Amino acid sequence: MKSPARLLTATAAAAAALLSTQALHAESTYGYNSAGTGAVSATARVNVNVSIPKLIMLRVGSAGATVDNVDIALTPSSSTFGNGDSQGFAWDGSAPTFTASTVAGLNAFAWTNASGATLTGAVSTPDTGTTGLTAASILVSANAADSLQHPGANTGGFTTQPIPANTLQTGTWTYSVDAAAAAAASAGAFSQTVTYTASAL
Repeated sequence: MKSPARLLTATAAAAAALLSTQALHAESTYGYNSAGTGAVSATARVNVNVSIPKLIMLRVGSAGATVDNVDIALTPSSSTFGNGDSQGFAWDGSAPTFTASTVAGLNAFAWTNASGATLTGAVSTPDTGTTGLTAASILVSANAADSLQHPGANTGGFTTQPIPANTLQTGTWTYSVDAAAAAAASAGAFSQTVTYTASAL
């Protein structure tokens, strides 16, 4: 069994031999003129290869592993109601209308150095409640000037949104409930999980 010192020496010698062999395979040429006059030349070529890793990044809402909740509350707009039973109030006989609370938009960011990248989405955990609301009832809008538009006008159907290479895309996505769907909704709770996917083949 070789000692550590001998093993290191043998390894260094093998590496040197490998480098020497590689040097022998490097391109070499010569120019020669036995008369010693006129121009001569020699050329040598080197192939330079650069590997650039493909990277794509996406953020919707908070940074890191936090999954943001978009909490939208529907409230009757005709009067203010408090919790309790048999509470007296002056009802004029007209049917109430329900409006959605205003929620802050979520910041969205996307970046890639790959060509042909796209952004899309899907409802990965659909609601199974009885409110009558559907994924299409949840509207999503962005500012017209935003470079990163939401991939679809609602979460019921998604369109492919291109992500140009080496250009940071930003947007503010605001979620709301369609007014007609809110007016027809039954009491209860609606929830769903939307998964956005940025990809480059």
